[in-house]
Amino acid sequence: MDKKNYLSRGEQEIYHLIKHKSGGIISNNEIKSLFPRIRKIKINKICSSLLKKGYLYKLSKGLYLIQEDPGKPLIANQYKIALSLFNGYIGFSSALKIYGLLEYEPFTIYIATREKSREKSIGQYTFKAVSMGKRAVGETFYEGIYISTIEKTFFDCFYKPQYASYADLAKAIYLNKGCNWRILIGYFDSFASDSLCQRSGYIFDILKKETKLGIPDKFINYLKGRIKNKSRLVPKGKSKGIYYKEWKLMDNLGKDNILSWWKHG
Repeated sequence: MDKKNYLSRGEQEIYHLIKHKSGGIISNNEIKSLFPRIRKIKINKICSSLLKKGYLYKLSKGLYLIQEDPGKPLIANQYKIALSLFNGYIGFSSALKIYGLLEYEPFTIYIATREKSREKSIGQYTFKAVSMGKRAVGETFYEGIYISTIEKTFFDCFYKPQYASYADLAKAIYLNKGCNWRILIGYFDSFASDSLCQRSGYIFDILKKETKLGIPDKFINYLKGRIKNKSRLVPKGKSKGIYYKEWKLMDNLGKDNILSWWKHG
């Protein structure tokens, strides 16, 4: 056996006890609690050796990803890893994927957090914490992880559309057959600017008209009632597009792009 991968008796004892841990993540303190009779200094030394040999992968200080074979980190549950790295909840396109509303597999995992924005790359994944400040609310415990509720997922995606495209979001709303509109309107009322209501209302309006999705008129009218000034759908996007007087909004993205999944589906 390659000397680098050879496990000593002590390493084998620890590794064989932890390798089947649910989620594949373990902390230094958890390892120590499993072996109370072994001196902590010796456990630290063994963990350090397992790290060097590739049987553990360091996620953060005192937190490890357990590997079946040494080499590149093998990720079994990217969402649990995300929540072990950053405080918050799984959100944006990552939440859409978990709810079965996104067809492709995203390799950037988003975490909505009250803390500052940060990111870390492990294996093929990039874990990105997105600062939401006071808006980092509305999570639920779903399939073993903390994730934004359906309504909060939709709101967060409108609030920061760079983390889920309008096309993906519109399709998700359609596939989910809408949501609890009363709850969603509460998020817009509490956290949205007038321009955000204007942009979001336009998306909901074309979604309703083109797909016949049962979006309540009361909901559309609330968002329309928040309009104050002229705006662009993509504020930092191109300056040309089609102006819609009803929404005082210039669509500089295009209905065909937003509803591409509907037109060609």
